[in-house]
Amino acid sequence: MNILVTHKAVDVATYKMLGELSKNESYTIYLTVPSASEAAKVEGKCIPLPISPITSKFSWKVIKTLRRYVKQYDIDLIFSPSTSGLSNALIATIGTSVKNVGYRGTQAKVKKLDPTYYMGILNPRVDHIVCETADIQEYLTRYIDKDKLSVSVKPFDIDWVADACANPKQAEGVPDNAFKCIYIGTTKGRPFKGLTYLIKAFQILNAPEAHLVVIGDYDNSDYELAQQGVGAERIHFLWNREDAISFLPKQDLFILPALRDASPRVVREAMACGVPCIVTDIPGARDLIVDNESGILVPSGSAEKIAEAMRSLMDDRTKLQKLAKASRERIINEFSVEAYVSYFDKLFASLS
Repeated sequence: MNILVTHKAVDVATYKMLGELSKNESYTIYLTVPSASEAAKVEGKCIPLPISPITSKFSWKVIKTLRRYVKQYDIDLIFSPSTSGLSNALIATIGTSVKNVGYRGTQAKVKKLDPTYYMGILNPRVDHIVCETADIQEYLTRYIDKDKLSVSVKPFDIDWVADACANPKQAEGVPDNAFKCIYIGTTKGRPFKGLTYLIKAFQILNAPEAHLVVIGDYDNSDYELAQQGVGAERIHFLWNREDAISFLPKQDLFILPALRDASPRVVREAMACGVPCIVTDIPGARDLIVDNESGILVPSGSAEKIAEAMRSLMDDRTKLQKLAKASRERIINEFSVEAYVSYFDKLFASLS
């Protein structure tokens, strides 16, 4: 079976899965790559093929390249981890027998009256959609035949945080003996990420020994909220950093304050680093931890409950350490790459 993968939204887990799958002689896997740096990430026996960056749902340049590869390499199936990749692949395969597999990793609402959705996920020519969580699958059954949907949570290999654990970093101004909390996320223009609630929770906590590191872009309103409240000097905004993961190992606690956030990779990263997490009780994200065993669940939209959970762990360092150990063990035992590879092996084989 000859498989072509559109490059947009291919992450480390997907590169790893494809690399392992390519060792199976039943598959020849081609990955479209927009740059030499992306080509360097290709693993196993996967074959990189150059293409222009996919920046929209319709790119004539991308479509022509994909169609050429379909014919040149006798492609049987295209896997597109992104909506824009899927849209271009569907157009490129018009009039062919190529199967199209998409991916849905967000709980964002489907707009049935928006014609652009029929260029991608709602197009009847889509053969299958891989859903990141069961909640996403359940929601999509309103629009898509359930037989075309299945669930596979992305894996995590602790080797992916090995360098961060070996070379940890800390924000300037955070004392070694502080109770160290961290949030990593893209929040600018995305209030559903809940950064406002986390800042308010930190202010409610009002603990002189607590420090909060925030990595990622953010709205001015959140920055101003932090600067105007109590403990402003203990909230450290580091903006966007490519080495964000390196700041996890030295922290006592990671907090996910989101109102919606399907199955955030950063929670896996924190757990793999042995950092316990406070996670809002939202679909997808709540499945990453076992409440009070490998993390703490709190209601979404409640700064008070986040502050209460932070205080409980600050006052019970023994429990904090137990959560840290259990969170790393859960990543090792429940989120294996092997299971992810097996899932895609069965899925692609069923579509051959």
